[in-house]
Amino acid sequence: MNKHVITLILLIVSFSIFAQNISKDSIINFDELSENEIYNIQNEGWTLTSLHNKISLTNFSNKDYILFFSIHCKESKMPSFLIEFTNNYRDGYRGGLDFTSSKSERFKKIVFLIDEEMFENPFKNYDKVTFENFRTALKKGTTLTIKFFDNEMNPDTGKKELILNRAIDFKLNNNHLLDETVDCEK
Repeated sequence: MNKHVITLILLIVSFSIFAQNISKDSIINFDELSENEIYNIQNEGWTLTSLHNKISLTNFSNKDYILFFSIHCKESKMPSFLIEFTNNYRDGYRGGLDFTSSKSERFKKIVFLIDEEMFENPFKNYDKVTFENFRTALKKGTTLTIKFFDNEMNPDTGKKELILNRAIDFKLNNNHLLDETVDCEK
């Protein structure tokens, strides 16, 4: 009986140490990569990245866009997101340029869908309970789709309507990284 208890304790301690080291070992250090290397990274889900000793949660699963998420902040700051173009987008010269962010007013409406379940925009008019529901769904989801709408004149009706500009998909593998604490903007 004692052997089993000791073995169980050793296993728990080993898994605990392993879990703590996963994030340290899986961080991509942008300071050690060229701009071209950064904007050509491809993976199937979340990754932790470091730039100037600031840790971010990043998703490279879309070949045209990189998604930076700040949703579990070290400091008590508002969650945010940033989407940048990669070098694969159109002419290949947009890598690193911002497409949009949680602070941008470029689009009239942004909608987040996790496996087709709609969450409107959890970053706009932040509500802690609503945002935690979104974060919980992210942990269980397989695909994040972000839809961007413009307010344009409909030529048939002559009225302004929300028109879909584009929808961007990101794969949600490595969801355990959503619990990692990251550095967030002001």
